[in-house]
Amino acid sequence: MNFYDLHFKNTICAFAISKMYTWNLDPIAFSILGLEVRWYGLVYIFGFFLTSFLGEKILRKTHPNLKKSDFENAIFGIFFAGILGGRLGEFIFYSPATFWENPLEILKIWNGGMSIHGGIIAAVLATAFFAKKTRIPLWNWLDALVIPLAITLIFGRLANFWNGELVGIPTDQSWGVIFPHIDNLLRHPSQLYESAKNLILAVILVEFFRRGCWKFPGFLTTIFLAGYGILRFAIEFVRESDGTIGTISTGQILSAGMVILAFAIAFSQNFWKKK
Repeated sequence: MNFYDLHFKNTICAFAISKMYTWNLDPIAFSILGLEVRWYGLVYIFGFFLTSFLGEKILRKTHPNLKKSDFENAIFGIFFAGILGGRLGEFIFYSPATFWENPLEILKIWNGGMSIHGGIIAAVLATAFFAKKTRIPLWNWLDALVIPLAITLIFGRLANFWNGELVGIPTDQSWGVIFPHIDNLLRHPSQLYESAKNLILAVILVEFFRRGCWKFPGFLTTIFLAGYGILRFAIEFVRESDGTIGTISTGQILSAGMVILAFAIAFSQNFWKKK
């Protein structure tokens, strides 16, 4: 390569780098009386009210006599359990040593760190409790919750990007993002990939709901588990791993578990025989 070719190549590279996006967003949405309100916190609030409104509408499809007070009490308990499970799951799945070395860190929710898998497990357990209490089948409850959950997760991953957390692995692709608080490498914006994944999943769930699949208890839940698990497993390949077992990330193992569970539900409910 002669001098002119090298100079041309360096010029092109410099121009490309200058066009690349460098993350410089503020995770704080606004402040009230010195209290910082973060975008991630706003997503939780949005998710709670969306579930309260949309979840009730869906559940009334199968149980029109549902008492509003029963639903509101259940949603509050399920929402709280999901947050607690998400926080505990973060340490159980990704940092178990913290339980022994610094257990008080678990209480510092402002430092971030939530596991969607842990949140789902805890929320399902809470839902089972309220399903028994309201005498409404668990599958109907879960089917009513997965659509608002998928929609909320769209904005949850956008909040992760806004926070500059859960970044992707280094890449040479032009759409890569530089996160200067981590390093000066171009990285996959895996948070945006996951947000798009959740958008696709939400659209699929809404379409199945529109086609009347809410009539088959557990069907929407199965689609959510399978869709989320498969897509999350794939995205983990370009996401900076929080932990691995061999060559497979912890997130992939948990996601594979979701897919296996989805198939188990499908077999137990015999969806392919229903019309």
